[in-house]
Amino acid sequence: MGTNAKRSALWLCLGAGFITLLDQSVFVLAVPAMSASLHADPGSVQWILASYSLAFGVALVPAGRLGDIVGRRTLFISGIAVFGASSLLGGLAADPSWVIVARLLQGLGAGTLNPQVLGLLQDIYTGHGRAKALGAYAAAGGSAAVCGPLIGLVLSFGDPAISWRILFLANVPLVLILVPLAFALLPRTTRESRNRSSVDVLGAILLGGVVIASLVPTIYGPGIVAVVSLGLGAAALVSFAIWEVLYHRHGGTPLLSESLAKSKGYALGTIVALCQFGVGAGMAAVTSFYFLSGTGLAPLAAAAILAPQAAGMLLASSSSWRYLARFGRAGIVFALAVGLATLVAKDLAVQLFDDATAALAVAVVGLLQGPATGLVVAPNQTLALGHAPAGDAGVAAGFFQLSQRFAAALCSAAAAGMFLQAHGGSARAAFHQGILMCCILLGVALVAGALDWRREARTQAPGAKGNGPQNSTAAVVVSVTEGTTTAAGPTAGGTRRTDVTEAVDA
Repeated sequence: MGTNAKRSALWLCLGAGFITLLDQSVFVLAVPAMSASLHADPGSVQWILASYSLAFGVALVPAGRLGDIVGRRTLFISGIAVFGASSLLGGLAADPSWVIVARLLQGLGAGTLNPQVLGLLQDIYTGHGRAKALGAYAAAGGSAAVCGPLIGLVLSFGDPAISWRILFLANVPLVLILVPLAFALLPRTTRESRNRSSVDVLGAILLGGVVIASLVPTIYGPGIVAVVSLGLGAAALVSFAIWEVLYHRHGGTPLLSESLAKSKGYALGTIVALCQFGVGAGMAAVTSFYFLSGTGLAPLAAAAILAPQAAGMLLASSSSWRYLARFGRAGIVFALAVGLATLVAKDLAVQLFDDATAALAVAVVGLLQGPATGLVVAPNQTLALGHAPAGDAGVAAGFFQLSQRFAAALCSAAAAGMFLQAHGGSARAAFHQGILMCCILLGVALVAGALDWRREARTQAPGAKGNGPQNSTAAVVVSVTEGTTTAAGPTAGGTRRTDVTEAVDA
């Protein structure tokens, strides 16, 4: 592809990713008006909040594999079309159950679309250009996080019974624009370039069962339903693991390929993404519920509290590729540590100050937390996906985003449950519980990042087995600055150069 064609495809991918991420960030502010308009009970509210991320996560891995097989262009167009049609359904819904159905279908469409976005960026760009493209994708997410509260703010001045419907219906004209552009701008997949893998249907069903069973307890709370659901989820997880082995032995291509499963850099990066994304979704829900419901703050003020953090993330994401080139995984570990400190600072502000002072303090701390988040998302994504085998780009992106959406569904539903069960003066206690949940997750991310940092250092140590940039995170960092990396060991013609996508852990 030429430079102009690559740029056009990039902007199309960013636009599609933007509206699916915007839909999630703006919807949190619309839930109170929607629940009042439709007289939704607490259980329905939690399903409305969780259903989008849940369906998104269920679709990601199968859609990533299908994109590898039949081509990303077809899946991209199908996903965005389903997203638009279900947006129309949601905008015309007359009761909570229809909203839940619409959100599930929106999530399926978005979950089909997004692995193709990441896969296309990996297919089109390499090295330095890929890092910048992934940084732009993270910046698009940051832009959605900035615009979400602002759009919610504007709509809050209108009729609550209509404003939430506009959030659904606004997607329809955007999709009508993006679909023709996708036909015109996205590269066609030739038969020779397609991955001739088989489709692991049963594996996809079992993996979807694990995701759904894990979410049910956060919606229904402790009880027999939770026990049965967790038991079924555990059984589905074991069955999935056994089936993947058997499917591979019989010549099929499992969802989680052996080379991908053995990539330590990919696994640790995915753990960081899972925890960090869960923190982002959890904190958005905790902050919104506390200041909107716990303190009775006006939507305008609540949006103003969230905006500085989102703006900081946007600014940091846009230049995070430079940060990655300079500091590598060590920079990500430092940013995670800063993010953990900001969580503690927010909790102290809410527990010690009056509502007005706490709101101002949370907004100010967000100015630091936003950049810390922005310096984690795109760099970690670049490093993790850089360790994925070239033939598994789509499914690697699918599993990576599955971890994010699974965490988002789990944490947003858990945060909603904390506040829906709170009464009177216990809103601060619910906020503290939400912060504690996020601190634990970010602590796990910090440990995973530190382990990957240590793994890289040990791999690069003189005399280490598998020593060489092709076996470490350093290969990806080098590719950010040079576009390629030099593989260890001479070849017949001298030093062999290879694209970063060939870098797989020893």
